[in-house]
Amino acid sequence: MKIGILRIGPVDHKVLESLRENIKTVFPRTGCDILPDTLPLARDALNRQRGQYRSDILLATISIYAGKMRGIDRVLGVTEVDIFVPGLNFVFGQAECPGKAAVISLYRLRPEFYGETSDFKLLMDRCLKEAIHELGHTIGLGHCNNPFCVMYFSNSILDTDRKKSVFCDKCQLRVLNFLEAEIDNEQI
Repeated sequence: MKIGILRIGPVDHKVLESLRENIKTVFPRTGCDILPDTLPLARDALNRQRGQYRSDILLATISIYAGKMRGIDRVLGVTEVDIFVPGLNFVFGQAECPGKAAVISLYRLRPEFYGETSDFKLLMDRCLKEAIHELGHTIGLGHCNNPFCVMYFSNSILDTDRKKSVFCDKCQLRVLNFLEAEIDNEQI
């Protein structure tokens, strides 16, 4: 599987580079590249009253982009803006389940959002967890009831901080089975 990381609006390159390196450690036998493009934030995604962007609209834009990509199996969009889906106050990310597209927001993953001191290591720990979580959805994984599994639904930043950046045994088996099937299909 080949994963492309895509900027949605301006995003610090150090964040993308850290994600690129660490995603490969969680998904065995996968490639991960930072894509050269930056997609602009879709104007129709902005809800001015809330000051947030609709993640489903951003995801649709990423999905169209992903459909045009050759040699990339999954596209992870990364944005700095606050995102939400109708019915929820906010989301850390969203993905097609299954599908090719996912998006995460750094906005509420930053310690500064919670009145804490800036901490790049903590930010990247949170980013990796949410990136792996959303990429897990793209291969068909649903939410896991194990609060330490990366596929556990994060209702708050406390859930994100508690869970690990890896899959539980049950989810890991599903990931490995997916990747094996994908390799078998490539060899046919």
